[in-house]
Amino acid sequence: MDTHDNQEQKLIIALENIKRLTARPYSIDVVSYREFVMMYVIHTVMKQKKATEGDKQHRGVMISKLSDLLQISRPTATQMANTLEEKGYVVRTTSDTDRRVVYICLSELGEQIYSRQMASYSGILSEITQKVGKEEIDQLIFLCDRFQEAVHEVRSRHFFPQSDEEPLVIDSV
Repeated sequence: MDTHDNQEQKLIIALENIKRLTARPYSIDVVSYREFVMMYVIHTVMKQKKATEGDKQHRGVMISKLSDLLQISRPTATQMANTLEEKGYVVRTTSDTDRRVVYICLSELGEQIYSRQMASYSGILSEITQKVGKEEIDQLIFLCDRFQEAVHEVRSRHFFPQSDEEPLVIDSV
């Protein structure tokens, strides 16, 4: 086996292992990781809106925006929002001017669940950062960003020439 094939195999295994880190539920999980990520995006977008637009009341995040940020189809985003709504973690509101426009925001219970889960993840990630080292975590983040950019470029050229798909990037507030 040549070195190139060996590196490709190692990369496939490494990516699969990373995927498994987020796919496996932990005893602290109240919601699935995918649901948590949606709640994270809703929370963060709402926080950004509040920071940039002041105290103006914000109705929420449109499904289309969630779909774009999470790189999932609109039906998938809608289904995830339905599941979170059934659990009481999100609330839907419709636009006063266009009833087809629906906004999703975290309910009070959703904010509590999100905060608890985020605190748990934060504690775990802090412990991992201590074990691995801040510099190596920074390198990992940098390399993941570079890898994402390369994948996006290659995919758009080979598989999705018309795609405007963007990676999940939400600046911290």
